[in-house]
Formats: sequence, C-alpha cells, structure tokens
Amino acid sequence: MDTELTKELIEELEAEINNGGFDQFFFNSAGDKAADTINALSSIGAEHTANVVRAACAKFPGGMPPKDRDARQELLEQVSPDSDAFEEEDQAFLEYKDDLSGLVANYAG
Repeated sequence: MDTELTKELIEELEAEINNGGFDQFFFNSAGDKAADTINALSSIGAEHTANVVRAACAKFPGGMPPKDRDARQELLEQVSPDSDAFEEEDQAFLEYKDDLSGLVANYAG
C-alpha cells in the first residue's frame, strides 16, 4: 500500500475516533475505506488496532460496512440506534496499545 495513503487512512481513523468514536468514523466519509484502513494498520504492524477496527466492522451485516456512505449510514441506524454499539471498541482503540504515530513514522521512514 502507498505510504502516503497508509498515513492518511490512519490519521483519518484517529481523528474520527478521537472526536466521536466508531459511530462518527462509520457515519463520515472515512468509513468508506474501512477495509483499506484495516489493511493500512496491518501494513504498519498495528495488529491490535487493526483487530479493534475489525471487531467494529463485524457488527455490520456481512461483517463489513458498505463502502457507500448513504447505505452505511442507513445500516448504522440499525447497528447503533443509540450511538452506543461501539463503546467497547472505542475504549479499546483509545487505550492506544499500538503506538500509531511511531509505527507510521517507521513505515514511512
């Protein structure tokens, strides 16, 4: 995966999760690239974080949110009607068991 795209995907993920959790990530355009984001995390060695994102994605029918934002937003209403379906994943992400900035820097290095 392209280094710049990898960095961009991980930065978008962090910004969304830090602002509003996985509900916000999936609601906004960053969620269009959920599968690519998992691949980006794996490519830098952030397997714990990749698994957290996989767990959040698995809550959608078929195990992955639609790439289409409108379809994903409709499903998000069913998956997380009270915006609390991803609390466990939000908390696991925010523990930062992977040093994302350090791993991105090493990957880009």
